[in-house]
Amino acid sequence: MSRKIPLGIAIAAAFIAAAFSVAVTVSVCTGSYNRLIRDLPQRTQQYAVLSEIDEVIRDHYYGETDREAILSNMAAGYVQGLNDGQCFFVPQENLAAYQNTVAGNMPGVGVTAVYDAAAATLVIRDVAVGSPAAQAGLSVGDRIYAVDGAAVTAQNASSLIDRLLNAAQKTTSVSYTRAAAGGGETPRESVSLKNGYVAQSCVAKTVGSVGYLYLYDFYPDTAERFDEAVRSFTDAGISSLILDVRNTDSVNYEYACKVIDRIVPLAADGTGAIATAKNAAGETVKIYPSDSAALNLSIAVLINDRTAGAAELLACDLRDFGKAKLFGEKTAGEGMLPELYPLDSGGAVMLTAAKIYPYVSDPYDGEGVAPDVAVPMVDTEKSRIPADTFDGDPQFAAAYEFFNAGK
Repeated sequence: MSRKIPLGIAIAAAFIAAAFSVAVTVSVCTGSYNRLIRDLPQRTQQYAVLSEIDEVIRDHYYGETDREAILSNMAAGYVQGLNDGQCFFVPQENLAAYQNTVAGNMPGVGVTAVYDAAAATLVIRDVAVGSPAAQAGLSVGDRIYAVDGAAVTAQNASSLIDRLLNAAQKTTSVSYTRAAAGGGETPRESVSLKNGYVAQSCVAKTVGSVGYLYLYDFYPDTAERFDEAVRSFTDAGISSLILDVRNTDSVNYEYACKVIDRIVPLAADGTGAIATAKNAAGETVKIYPSDSAALNLSIAVLINDRTAGAAELLACDLRDFGKAKLFGEKTAGEGMLPELYPLDSGGAVMLTAAKIYPYVSDPYDGEGVAPDVAVPMVDTEKSRIPADTFDGDPQFAAAYEFFNAGK
């Protein structure tokens, strides 16, 4: 009885044949040849393990197998084996949606929720600023009883949570209630929400004599939104700015550096740039330059232990350039640059590719950025950032007092 060659053996054989072919073709390059030959035994062993697993599954697995799902999960598992939270595999069918999200074009209605088994409801934990849910008045703590007419159950809770964030259809209907002022809950309401929105990267407001700007993330239009906010402040005669990057953990360094460039002068010292990215060999792979224009405002930056990535660079650089004083807590210390590498077979792999070097300071990866003025906050206070009012926000109060002392 004839039998198909197991998937693992086929992959291993093809890989070994291709590897030897490449090695012979480039044999004039001794370094490349030696590296290929040195790696072959380890790689052959890896594929031999996969071959054996494939053989056992073919012989003994009771259920049906889905080859595409197996290959996708293999790819995801391989990258996950790096034990690096910045690294992941993006399947081909999800790649376009992921790239849209990075650019700030979000699917769904902008609600993050968790399942409450006792009440058989979804409890809203976050509502994205500017999202359809926010515009409809949904807020943190609201209880969702049904989505698109489907009552929430333990069995469908995960799929309904995903639908709120990623729904591709035009609208999503949500039935919800919220805590009443005098106790109990308000009557149930239903609202139809349009799916898809452009994420709001910053929120600006005037607080007394100080301008306040919260940066949620860094997107292609964030620098322009920053410019608009600054113009509104200067037109109102405001000369002091509180820039809030607490809880902001973006890795969009390119867009963050465009904001930084709006604030700082030409980089003449240190790395000679807003930042540089160096790979494991110490080679510079990216340079983020600055121009000579600078912002003439007094700036305080609010940071906490949830400030990470590009937001840490912003805080660190503004201090390096002498443009800001930092208030709050030491940051998370995540200063590695991830890069998305498309695959010929479809999909892409996100990998940690380089370390970020700020303007003057040492790299903050693994170290964090310490504040100039340390002001702690409890976790319950951090979860409400940014709040509608700044009552009970000691970090904001410290920065505000810094600007208003002696007035």
